[in-house]
Amino acid sequence: GRVYRREGLTIGALAADLGLPEYRLRRAINRQLGHRNFNTYINGLRIAEAKAVLADPSRVDHPVLGIAIDAGFQSLGPFNRAFKAETGLTPTEFRRRALAQAG
Repeated sequence: GRVYRREGLTIGALAADLGLPEYRLRRAINRQLGHRNFNTYINGLRIAEAKAVLADPSRVDHPVLGIAIDAGFQSLGPFNRAFKAETGLTPTEFRRRALAQAG
């Protein structure tokens, strides 16, 4: 499922859910998947979900805050910072461009 949405998710909790030692999960995230750390990995999954919603013309009425919360972020500030760091755009700018290309 979408475990990345879980509030307060830690690498230890995810490792336990997967039945793996934490060091093996950390190594897989860092080496095999190429992420800097667990938080960038989880934020990447959350942002991918948010990007799909933001680009969906049928969901244009969904507020950015609701999309952020649904994706697993606890508030708008961290979501906006992580989104802009990954895409170079704010969520609103991303939505505007994606919908312009779709229409």
